[in-house]
Amino acid sequence: DQINCDRYWWRNALYINSLFPMKDMCMLWSWYLANDTQFYIIGILLLLLSIRHFRVAVAAFLVFLVSSWITTGLVSVHYQYRVRVEEPFALFDELYDKPWTRLGPYLVGMFSGWFLFKTKCKVHISKFTTVACWVLSLLVLASLVYGVLNAQLGVSGSAIYVALGHTSWGLALAWIVIACCTGHGGYINTLLSCRLLHPLSRLTYCAYLIHPVLMASVSFQMDGPLHLHNALVMVLYFGNIVTSFLLSFAISMTFEAPIVRLLKIATSPKPSRTNSIEE
Repeated sequence: DQINCDRYWWRNALYINSLFPMKDMCMLWSWYLANDTQFYIIGILLLLLSIRHFRVAVAAFLVFLVSSWITTGLVSVHYQYRVRVEEPFALFDELYDKPWTRLGPYLVGMFSGWFLFKTKCKVHISKFTTVACWVLSLLVLASLVYGVLNAQLGVSGSAIYVALGHTSWGLALAWIVIACCTGHGGYINTLLSCRLLHPLSRLTYCAYLIHPVLMASVSFQMDGPLHLHNALVMVLYFGNIVTSFLLSFAISMTFEAPIVRLLKIATSPKPSRTNSIEE
């Protein structure tokens, strides 16, 4: 990173680093930030278009979604890609980090937000439909994670999996959000709405940025190999999590929180002169 960041830091500043090869990336894990920003721009354009041309915006939405599926599938077939748990980052430059292969979940999230806004989170769903959607959602999440452990997917099966997998994951999570927001979340809504999670949720961005640095620094200081076993892996896992969030708290309080506060002050409406005199 000391070489790539010196040469290509400007790509990260413009959030276009995910469009370049992995070997030329500064902070490899920041590809997600670039994608997220690119999707955010697309989302703004679609929302602005929908103000006066709603049907055109819907058509563009569907074109983006279907194009993402088709492009991902064609790339997978072109490179004869086969899904393997042992190679989670295979075709990183071609499939893993490219925005056109990961646009689906963001569009699903946009639709979910629009749906909840239009319905004001007041949707009547029958008990049978609620249970069926919960079961289907959990099955989709489990199958996407564990379904390929022992599966021997061919080129065609792998293409379908990578083309629709991300969007399916987004749909499953979208149901959880919609169910919780409309009063059909039950105990899961109680868990996800727990106040203890609120402070941690504000640290996730910093934790995402800092945790690879922490893991790399620990690995670089080892003078010999480790004999991995369940207990050691658990200690390393929870140690990295706790330390990452502790460092994230310090970074957030030093940089993120003050900047957010200043932005709120700068963008908040100023009190009128009349109100100031009356007070």
